[in-house]
Amino acid sequence: MQIKNSTTSLGLAISLVGTLLTIPLNKKYHALFGIVLTVYSGIHSWQHRNSLKKHVYGEVNGVGGVFSSFSEFFNQKMAVSFLSKHVQVLHYVPGRVRLYSHQLLNNLENVNQLKEYLNSIGEINNFSINPATGSVLIQYSPADVVSHPLLKEVENLVARQCGRK
Repeated sequence: MQIKNSTTSLGLAISLVGTLLTIPLNKKYHALFGIVLTVYSGIHSWQHRNSLKKHVYGEVNGVGGVFSSFSEFFNQKMAVSFLSKHVQVLHYVPGRVRLYSHQLLNNLENVNQLKEYLNSIGEINNFSINPATGSVLIQYSPADVVSHPLLKEVENLVARQCGRK
């Protein structure tokens, strides 16, 4: 039998039939059958560990792009949320904004996380972070605001705090 270009193994067939047959019996037999299959699966995996490692490594690398894009999306959401709650606009001209956050004051861990995040944003031309004052200077092209959620939120923050819009 073929399932999406892979053959069904005897172990899979035995586990399916055994699981279905032990369901009507009492719980003890069903659990015992599950333990036996788990041990058998562990022995089988140990015997084929090198090929298993190769296949798992290939799958993880193939899926890595999905996780990195998800984590990028998550970081954007967190940054936008952080901006709207913990940041003050100190100075603004289109394309250049100085922000202040108490969370950055003498906190190198937060500063390093912010540096890493801002480095990943291609639309930002230049930035500097001063942990001694808790300020961040971000320089960007005003035309790039529409292409990045963080820059949109910076503009919205400016509008809310400075009474624009």
